[in-house]
Amino acid sequence: MLPVDEVRRLAELAAAADRLGDLLAAAGVLSEVDPAVLVMALRAAGGQGRAWAAVVSAAGLPAAGLSVAGQGERLRVAASGFAGLDAGVRARVAGWGGRSMVDPVWSTAPAALGVALTGHTGAVVAVAAVPLPDGHTLLASGSIDRTVRLWDPATGVPVGAPLTGHTDWVLAVAAVPLPDGRTLLASAGDDCTVRLWDPATGELVGAPLTGHTGSVRAVAAVPLPDGHTLLASGSDDCTVRLWDPATGELVGAPLTGHTDPVLAVAAVPLPDGRTLLASASDDCTVRLWNPTTGELVDAPLTGHTEPVLAVTAVPLPDGRALLASASNDCTVRLWDPTTGELVGAPLTGHTGPVRAVAALPLPDGHTLLASGSDDETVRLWDPTTGAPVGSPLSARTGSNLAVAAVPLPDGRTLLASGGGDEAVRLWDPATGVPVGTPLSAPLTGHTGPVQAMAAVPLPDGHTLLASGSYDETVRLWDPTTGAPAGTPLTGHTDPVLAVAAVPLPDGHTLLASGGIDGTVRLWDPITGEPVGTPLTGHAGWVQAVAAVPLPDGHTLLASGGIDGTVRLWDPATGAPAGTPLTGHTNLIQAVAAVPLPDGRTLLASASNDKTVRLWDPTTGDLLGTPLTGHTNTVQAVAAVPLPDGRTLLASGSSDKTVRLWDPTTGEPVGTPLTGHTDIVQTVAAVSLPDGSTLLASGGDDGTVRFWDPTTGAPVGHTELPGAVRALAPLPDGHFAVGYGDQVAVMRLFR
Repeated sequence: MLPVDEVRRLAELAAAADRLGDLLAAAGVLSEVDPAVLVMALRAAGGQGRAWAAVVSAAGLPAAGLSVAGQGERLRVAASGFAGLDAGVRARVAGWGGRSMVDPVWSTAPAALGVALTGHTGAVVAVAAVPLPDGHTLLASGSIDRTVRLWDPATGVPVGAPLTGHTDWVLAVAAVPLPDGRTLLASAGDDCTVRLWDPATGELVGAPLTGHTGSVRAVAAVPLPDGHTLLASGSDDCTVRLWDPATGELVGAPLTGHTDPVLAVAAVPLPDGRTLLASASDDCTVRLWNPTTGELVDAPLTGHTEPVLAVTAVPLPDGRALLASASNDCTVRLWDPTTGELVGAPLTGHTGPVRAVAALPLPDGHTLLASGSDDETVRLWDPTTGAPVGSPLSARTGSNLAVAAVPLPDGRTLLASGGGDEAVRLWDPATGVPVGTPLSAPLTGHTGPVQAMAAVPLPDGHTLLASGSYDETVRLWDPTTGAPAGTPLTGHTDPVLAVAAVPLPDGHTLLASGGIDGTVRLWDPITGEPVGTPLTGHAGWVQAVAAVPLPDGHTLLASGGIDGTVRLWDPATGAPAGTPLTGHTNLIQAVAAVPLPDGRTLLASASNDKTVRLWDPTTGDLLGTPLTGHTNTVQAVAAVPLPDGRTLLASGSSDKTVRLWDPTTGEPVGTPLTGHTDIVQTVAAVSLPDGSTLLASGGDDGTVRFWDPTTGAPVGHTELPGAVRALAPLPDGHFAVGYGDQVAVMRLFR
């Protein structure tokens, strides 16, 4: 691995010369650089560097063992999703990894979900903003790896070396302003100590503060009316202690009253200039204290039904402040600290314990409330109404264990979150967009693996792209731009496994979808409305659907299911056409229409019984004997037209091979096509601009491979950062690929 300083120096030089693209394309760079170091260095290199950091993360790079050509392919695909890259950079990307026959057009691949600030080797359980005398702000993070780290939130670059000294998990961090204008950083942890640091130098200030007899889970600065600030700490010993941060001396006696560990503390300013101290506990209560006297203020605040994990003050535009508390009961509650009364109804929406809350001031003077939960989301709320603001911020990276507001010199405030994935992430609370995302608006995409895709021709000559996913939706896209076409088609109550375009005699085309809910559904792709009622009959999952044109101009809809049958339907009426086609001895994985030179069309079906079968769709009769040769389940079938007018049948299997067959004789054509290193999930015929056809196959090895169907020779491949489960040919040499939960459109050329 290249040293950290060398990576940063190379990134800075490349950015200054506008050669970041060339740096990334250099042989070995993406294999020899630590991913976290590379992303940090790119982010620190400025505008294009930030865009490249997002592209590198979206491409799943660096990746051990991936060839330079493969790295280039992944970067080309990821870069196609980012308008933040300038044209010159895009031009250079086209040549990476040697000559390629694939040119990405667009992709829904997102910027890494908040470009991660990485370095901790354990969960990040605490974050805090630390203002410096020069007007800048650092971001501090504490981890179970026993260290505290400092970051520049404007660049994402680490500041100095990790702060070490704690002998056990670091559970809390807080900024502590001093009367002389300096700010110290306080940290506390499982070693029962509180430590003070100079954030400008990273040096420990004084001796550790000792006295607690249990883990110290919380620290907070508590400003007093006389201009001084105390440091409060809460512990498993059920007490809160107050310290003079300038001397390290304990101030007064421990505050007692909680009957279980104290999990959080926070200062709460009052309109009259005083400040209260709030503490939250495993005993399900919040208590308010007078920090100058150490006395309890009124009765404990009760209402949470489980331990209270976090508290924070939330200033309002009228000068008042509310107290927010978060609990294991999955709710956030707001309180009036002057009366101890609950304000409004509990804030609900989280589906897991809420472990962190923070106030987020916006440039317009308003303040939002942020909450982080084990449900892997951060939510924003309007504290004046209790209403949620925007959609939840989801990083899909494990529990959100800490949140904090981080002001920037330009007047903006970012939201920092720390979680179980050992990283810190930064978000723009005004937009809900992760910092580091390109300036282009991200495409709305699937939230589950994409299982199927199909081109859907419209009467006006345009074509839409349909995709079906485990997120139970079908989505339509403009294949030329990547823009969603309408809203997701919802109705399936389980994952969608298959989609197909179904032309009608009147020139219109319907969209068919099948899924785990056992139904086939028909949709109007122009309006997104369902057509008729769901088609039912399969005893279990519907794995496959396909349109089957007949010689009389009509089209049938074929569906294959986990029940081992193929069913035919009249798409104009939704009525079954004939009886189910039986013969397979295991579930059906795929169906496809196979046109013959004499004008007839056969129906091919592929099964977990390791065979492919051919049927006459007009009679329902099985034609010939099953096509055997695959040594494992057959996952996919597709017709492949040849230049001489004939059509071959391609099949892909869990045995990692693709096979070609003559559908008129049932005989294999050539030897199995090998190259995939994992299950082949999908096959499709893809037309080149010159009118010739290639066979494309995609698999769990994250590759799409291209073959000359006349010879069986491999002609190229592209590598993607996710299993390829779906391929769909599009007009003019384009094709769509579904990998992971992403959709991409590419152009083939020779």
